[in-house]
Amino acid sequence: MLGYASLKAPAKINLILDVLDKRDDGFHNIRSVMQTVSVYDYIVINAVESRRRKTLPKISINCSDVSIPSDKRNIVYKVCSAYLNAAGSLPFKEINIRIYKNIPSGAGLAGGSTNGAAVLKAINSFCDNYFSTEDLYKIGSSVGADIPFCIRGGTCLCEGIGEKITPLRSLPECKLLIVKPNISISTAESYKKFDELEHSKISDFDDFMRGLEDSNLTMISRNISNSLENVTDECVIADLKRDMIESGALGSIMTGSGSAVFGIFPDKKSADMCAEKYHKTQAFCQVCSPVNNGIQAF
Repeated sequence: MLGYASLKAPAKINLILDVLDKRDDGFHNIRSVMQTVSVYDYIVINAVESRRRKTLPKISINCSDVSIPSDKRNIVYKVCSAYLNAAGSLPFKEINIRIYKNIPSGAGLAGGSTNGAAVLKAINSFCDNYFSTEDLYKIGSSVGADIPFCIRGGTCLCEGIGEKITPLRSLPECKLLIVKPNISISTAESYKKFDELEHSKISDFDDFMRGLEDSNLTMISRNISNSLENVTDECVIADLKRDMIESGALGSIMTGSGSAVFGIFPDKKSADMCAEKYHKTQAFCQVCSPVNNGIQAF
């Protein structure tokens, strides 16, 4: 046995998301403040040693969510392939990956990307940290735009397609209620619709950043926003946001391309009271906290 790792991979939310323009490569430039939260997938990885190979080892993926593909379509498979392409060879004959899912898919919570980040970090550690963190960002961004942030975690300004990361002051103490309704939203379809619209400025990024710098939770919450809400015609998104505000949230928006909505609450009691409405009616509901880390061992 060459390597073994057991990792917990946190979900992310977009506290503010501005989609700026479409690039020549088909991706979009963004400006977003992302935050990791205490909702985790758990990844267990075994790598079996071999002489260095220039071909991809046998990759076995076992996921607790049977709806998620366990073949070449899975992001962790793509990450292994990207690492091989960057390194030129790998000293494994097998890589066995077990994924225990808690983060819902189709939610805008980076469930796939954080799994990819975990596997990327694990393989690099098995290879004696052959690549620097910046190198891993580049490898990860070739597979998924959120992977670099998921490696870093915490509270960060993410620019470019998400690979340009600037750590920021941590989000003040608060509770977050995340609810995924009984729908999923296609990221590709959301961006396609976004490109078809005439856009106007919807965020006050400067006020948001001032609130973060001053650790002013009320100011932060009043200025959270998401460009992609403009292209979401699902009434349940607006209903969840309105209901969270009426239930004591200081602010509420959809995260990423959706469909999950989160609310920022000043304390656990108010978040728990709001959550009681959704446990039996929505696909996912969890009260959690902001965390200052990305991938970690458990």
